[in-house]
Amino acid sequence: SPAFDTDLAVLNWTQLFNEQTAGFAVGRLAFDAYLDAFPFQTFSRGFLNRAFLLSPTMATTGIGALGAVAKGFVNNNVWLGGQIYDGNAASGEFDMDTFEQGEWLKAIEVGWTPSIDRRSTDRIQLTWWDKDEREQAGTAAGQGWVVSGSVKRDEWFPFFRFGHSDGGAGVTATHSAAIGFEYTTRPDQALSLGLGWANPVLEHNNDEYVVETSYKFQLLKGFSLLPNLQLLINPADNPSEEQVWVFGLRGILSL
Repeated sequence: SPAFDTDLAVLNWTQLFNEQTAGFAVGRLAFDAYLDAFPFQTFSRGFLNRAFLLSPTMATTGIGALGAVAKGFVNNNVWLGGQIYDGNAASGEFDMDTFEQGEWLKAIEVGWTPSIDRRSTDRIQLTWWDKDEREQAGTAAGQGWVVSGSVKRDEWFPFFRFGHSDGGAGVTATHSAAIGFEYTTRPDQALSLGLGWANPVLEHNNDEYVVETSYKFQLLKGFSLLPNLQLLINPADNPSEEQVWVFGLRGILSL
């Protein structure tokens, strides 16, 4: 089928040093694994809506974009990072011509954690991004920032995320906010609930709201099901509808 093809999406060199408190990666990168990296920014947890995975106020590029990222702790609590990607990369394609256009997505970040060993759960970070004008695509330059934070206390794992952009670089929102939590009911099961809001770039669209919930069931050792329910109010991608319900079901196999 022309809808399916083979693609080596991610191919990069990653190097850690200083007792794994600093490192860099260069090559074809999954930018969403590094840009405003966030504990819930993965499909193996409870959320599917972009309000919780990747801020709608933040510019993106293609998965497998040529680029480089470096991050490291400057003391036991604070880390700094910087990254740059080909701004014209397209997921599923490998075209050096886009790299040669010299239009980039850049970002810098600063973060804080109470201790290095808790950096994956207890953290707050500020990411500032800037994306060049894409002349052939007809997309204006843009910039913005995102603040994300989370903390884990026993079974509770709450988070928040706020974002702002100038509306350029093809982003979908000028302002956004999201809050939510994951509650572990058993070591292998968890309930997730999130609330999100976004102010769309298109002025004729009303503010969009989303409520999302899911529950992770461990059916077998190494296999779980994750049913998911979303309510979208004033969905920006479907402005003729006031409400849209979305149901999803994921199977997660852990080898």
